[in-house]
Amino acid sequence: MRVDAEDVKYFHVVAEAKTLVRASQELGVDYTTVSRRISRLEKALGTRLFSRSGTGWKLTPTGEGLLPAARMVSLGVDVFADGDPIVSGPEEWTILAPDGFAATVLAPRCGRLVAESGVILRIVTADSLASRDGVSYDAAVVRTKPTSPRVRIQELVTYEIGLYATEDYLREHAEIKRVEDLQQHVLCWYAEDPIAAVPDFVTLRPMLPNIIRLQSNNLLVHEEAALAGVGIAVMPSYIARRRPSLVRVLPEEVTYSGHYWTVLPAAQLRWEITRKVLRFLREAVLDAGLAPPLGTGATLSE
Repeated sequence: MRVDAEDVKYFHVVAEAKTLVRASQELGVDYTTVSRRISRLEKALGTRLFSRSGTGWKLTPTGEGLLPAARMVSLGVDVFADGDPIVSGPEEWTILAPDGFAATVLAPRCGRLVAESGVILRIVTADSLASRDGVSYDAAVVRTKPTSPRVRIQELVTYEIGLYATEDYLREHAEIKRVEDLQQHVLCWYAEDPIAAVPDFVTLRPMLPNIIRLQSNNLLVHEEAALAGVGIAVMPSYIARRRPSLVRVLPEEVTYSGHYWTVLPAAQLRWEITRKVLRFLREAVLDAGLAPPLGTGATLSE
């Protein structure tokens, strides 16, 4: 089987652009040329890389598995075309992570990385891999342990979920002595979204009020609502402790201990960039004061 590296570059561009028109504009060629290149690559591989529709091109499972390697091939094609490996551009990292983890753990600790190492860091918020289907990434931080053979996983850190409100809110509203008392209060939490696959939602939802009055898929919305005295937020303790005005509500009755997992596309396990991303993630959670994993978890070969 012979594969043309230029065809692989076209595959990478289409995967990122998601439509032939945008890909052809980026490549500076007619869209029919892009389509012909992709068809030739699929024929050489003996499999479909995209599912075509009127709204765009979506990667098939095979295409998803090949995309990480295609990114490197595409970079190599550009370097050889320019004839100067020294000007191949800065390293580019893409990390998928839940919004709260991204905002409070990763963003505050990437300053030296982006300022001194020249890395371009893309932090893409995602509660699960399914919610960012088809997105190319170097590492993902998720709360549900994946079972796909196309990825490798490692337990990164443990976290705890609880209820938090301001003292002013608790003083001005009905007293809370047991779980049943929560029915009289406004709770701020996630909407019931099966795509998000948030494990703490599945565990805690049955014990909370029948109606969650303020719903958002953004954890920082919950936090700001609690700070403003709107109600009681369900949120990770490592985020709540950044806010001295927030106090824990029913700490013994309503609690959840979960895990963040580091997920890597299997094709990237031996790449130097993978080791750097893993090191950055480990140092970030350590500096944030998060608890180390309770168990040994799976390991990744570096």
